[in-house]
Amino acid sequence: MGSRMALAQQGYRAILQRLRPVSGLPLGRWSDLAAYAGLALLAFAILFHGIGDIGILDGNESLYVEAAREMLQTGDWAVPTLDGLPYLEKPPLFVWLLAAASHSGFSIEGAARLVSGAAVLVLALGVGRYALRLGIEGRGIVAPFVLLTSLGVAIMGRVAMPDLLLTALFGLACLGFLMALHEGRARPARIAAGLLGAASLVKGALPIALFALIVAACYAIEKPWRPAIRRLLGDPVAIALLCLPICIWLVAIDTALPGAASYFIVEEHVLRFLGLREPHDYYSGSPLYYLPRLFLFFFPWPAALAAGWLAKRHCGDAGQRRVRRYLWLCVWIPLSFFSLSNAKANYYIVVCLPAMALLTADALPALLEPRRRVAQAIAVLLPGALLAGVVVVAMTGAGGNAAALLAPLRDGGAAGTGLALAALSAGALAFVTARRGALAFALLGFSSLPLLLEVQRLAVDADASISARAAAVYIRSHYDPETPVYLFEDFESAGALPIYLGRTVPVVDSKSNDLHYGRRVLRRHPSLVGADGVPRNAVVVVLKNRRADFARSPLAARSVSVVDIGRAGLYLVAD
Repeated sequence: MGSRMALAQQGYRAILQRLRPVSGLPLGRWSDLAAYAGLALLAFAILFHGIGDIGILDGNESLYVEAAREMLQTGDWAVPTLDGLPYLEKPPLFVWLLAAASHSGFSIEGAARLVSGAAVLVLALGVGRYALRLGIEGRGIVAPFVLLTSLGVAIMGRVAMPDLLLTALFGLACLGFLMALHEGRARPARIAAGLLGAASLVKGALPIALFALIVAACYAIEKPWRPAIRRLLGDPVAIALLCLPICIWLVAIDTALPGAASYFIVEEHVLRFLGLREPHDYYSGSPLYYLPRLFLFFFPWPAALAAGWLAKRHCGDAGQRRVRRYLWLCVWIPLSFFSLSNAKANYYIVVCLPAMALLTADALPALLEPRRRVAQAIAVLLPGALLAGVVVVAMTGAGGNAAALLAPLRDGGAAGTGLALAALSAGALAFVTARRGALAFALLGFSSLPLLLEVQRLAVDADASISARAAAVYIRSHYDPETPVYLFEDFESAGALPIYLGRTVPVVDSKSNDLHYGRRVLRRHPSLVGADGVPRNAVVVVLKNRRADFARSPLAARSVSVVDIGRAGLYLVAD
């Protein structure tokens, strides 16, 4: 028996020796291995469980998925198209990955959302590895756990939008450059440059501009790093890796569509952030716009980060403090940039979360000192209390128009979520009282899961109103596959329709913002028709917010109402 146990231990050690150089993780104990396995299971549960239960969302999600479908159909990998028209709001890396994922064997919905989930997994692994190499923690578990349980990452990681891919590439690029400064080596900086070059194929020059601002601020603040920064920025290999991807793509689109490169640079990079781009399909806000959103996206960790920072702000040697200041720059620079920009969206702020996760992992040991039990109690109770206040405001209507965003909470189904959050908060407080601070914060991390399940529940219940999947299923089951189908005025608000029909859907009298550029360069395109161009026996899909326009259209006199499905009404052209 003893010999068998010794043999098993030798085999275990051999496995660990093989895993250690590959993963970079200190796999030295059974508890470590169990912790990594548990973290992996948590990641898969958060990112992939039930991702196919909701149809492709009309709006942003459907635009990218449809562009990928059309790219596979046409074979044009340079110029993304939407409803057959050029669509140059974003470079095509995310669309390329969606096209590749469509061959994964998953459902349409699962394959589309696989890309964001995979990006989060890579980011979590990278954050854990950098936490080890930077000396932030000894096991590489806390920072990935904080990141994965942040509400913004958990939700956005289940949506087919490019922001988590951008966050992964940009975040790992910033950390790679920090590692190059910390270790004085060029290789991490070259990897960072390659990642940043790839990030430019997700959102153009934005990640490069943010990175340049972070490095400039670091150069101004950290005098000991200045020679290394000058040396790394002058590396020709890094410069090539950074610049070539976006430059090659710009040349390709300008060759295929003269003037496309200048349009993309001017409209999407200058006029957009000045609030001058047409169409004005984005919104602005006050400079404080992102602060409450940053709290919600980083829930339930903001109070832990703040309390931990207060406890540790003067601790550590000079090198550790420089690392900490650099990570704070990776938070404050994007936050300031987006706050001052005139083009705002809730999800832009997700790029701050990797650095915040590392800062939280760095600060927690100081917060877990026995003498800081009051701070621990505040850190585990305050996020839930603030969130409860937001929900109360929403349910009572005291928040005016802002409260309408949380109107689904009034359906009564959120009671279980509230009880779960209250139980988790009570359990965390009990652990603090029992001097088990680490367990308290582990329980705190799970506070985002009831909210994630509630968001999933609400989305499933509202599927017919947020996705055109149900409308497409109705059309396919009640009409011949050759029946012409049209959208009235608005493409993106029913953007999932062509995905599920498997063909482009022409737009009648288009007022679609996302087809604006395509209409400008290809005025006579089959996807753009007038009311008199709709044939008899065609099906016309009209969104409820377009019904007044439809009633004034000559097409209304020729059509009869068939059925309402979610936000859309289906009409049959009878004359």
